[in-house]
Amino acid sequence: MNESKGIPVYLDQTKRKFADLAAKKIDVTDWHPSNTPAQNLWRCFEALQDIKNLLQGSSILSSEDEYRRRVKILITSLYSLCLAIRDLLNYLNSGTEMKSRFNEKEKAEINKLLSEFSRVVPLDKTSAIRGIRDQLSAHIDKLMPYEAQSIFDKAQNHEVGACLHQCIITLNQVLTLDVFGWTTDDCPEGYFRLMAIEPWLVTWKLENGEPPIFAGVHIADSPKKLIREACEQIIRNSQWMFRPEDSRIVLLQEKATETSKPLQQHNH
Repeated sequence: MNESKGIPVYLDQTKRKFADLAAKKIDVTDWHPSNTPAQNLWRCFEALQDIKNLLQGSSILSSEDEYRRRVKILITSLYSLCLAIRDLLNYLNSGTEMKSRFNEKEKAEINKLLSEFSRVVPLDKTSAIRGIRDQLSAHIDKLMPYEAQSIFDKAQNHEVGACLHQCIITLNQVLTLDVFGWTTDDCPEGYFRLMAIEPWLVTWKLENGEPPIFAGVHIADSPKKLIREACEQIIRNSQWMFRPEDSRIVLLQEKATETSKPLQQHNH
């Protein structure tokens, strides 16, 4: 009989989610960021969750005024998502720990991604999204109705939708990078778990202050799957924001109209 060698690998059957600010209690099985890129990605997920909730039920809206009010409310969370994506890209582009993670070609691609996102989704003082968020969505400044409306009119529904879909495109490009670290708390005292390379969820033991001792490994679902699922729901529920001729993302499993076009070609 041959002697078995190596370390056993188990399938992680725990249904995990991201630590949720809105939950009554954060579960020990929840994913927590273990490095800066993951922390920024978690911020993106929090904003996506808010946007997803705000878009739920939009199919029952019956007038343009109701749609516009939904957009007005949504812009605060959209702006938070834009900031989180920008911070994530900036860190990937220039963060200290990132300098040794990418080769020159990858660095050029990240820089290009940052430049494209900044061009399509401006966040400076000229940004319509920022102006609406600062003066109308987060709170209402001391404005007369016609003044407030002139600010809101700077971003029509399809323009806000284009910004939202560009965020999703950028996020999905970033998710291809293997730079995100995650940890969970569902292990005995004196141990810790870390997913530094997907799909390996590794358990380590700390003993008398010594370096970590390898204690086990599980194959786990990628936390990125939760982000992709949220993006898909947002795409499905945001189609009303666009005019028939507008570029936007259409899910492959959905029946696309003849005039639907991918957002990679920016016409606005």
